Amino acid sequence: MFVSQPQYEFPFPPALEQPGSQHWRMVELTLHAPWFLLSVEVLDAEIHDCSMTRTICIAWDYDLAEVLRGLDPDLVRGIVCMMPAWASPNGQWSSREVREVWMCSSPAGQSVLLLDTAGQEFDCGLVPEHVEPTTKDLLLRVSPAKPGRQPHSRRKTPPAGNRRTRRASARKDAT
Repeated sequence: MFVSQPQYEFPFPPALEQPGSQHWRMVELTLHAPWFLLSVEVLDAEIHDCSMTRTICIAWDYDLAEVLRGLDPDLVRGIVCMMPAWASPNGQWSSREVREVWMCSSPAGQSVLLLDTAGQEFDCGLVPEHVEPTTKDLLLRVSPAKPGRQPHSRRKTPPAGNRRTRRASARKDAT
């Protein structure tokens, strides 16, 4: 779970914030358990071909599954599972990019099963001892990012790198 203290609240301009929202400069993890970053594309209803990516921190695998059930799969840009030191090969927090999220069910209960980009299945460690029959339902399959895919932006100017090259060339010619 995530916790914050009043001194870390960010004074967001009231005209820009959503009603009831709070903004934090710092949060603390109270439990060293896997948690998730879910990146979702949000389309602008007023401007055609304009969108932004919203990233959500999710503390539990069941909450991730619940959020995914209500999302258009085409809008999910990525899922990262943050793995605590006890679950990481290097003894430090690490990340695993998630490609698939499955809900497993049996008479013993339910669990969330994840598949990373290397094709390795993993879970968050709180899995019941499933008994037969077990069913697996695919909640989401994230398509790999297309090479060269640019983030959504309305910027029409060339990247800064091109301008610097031209300036450097112009200075070189002037000397």
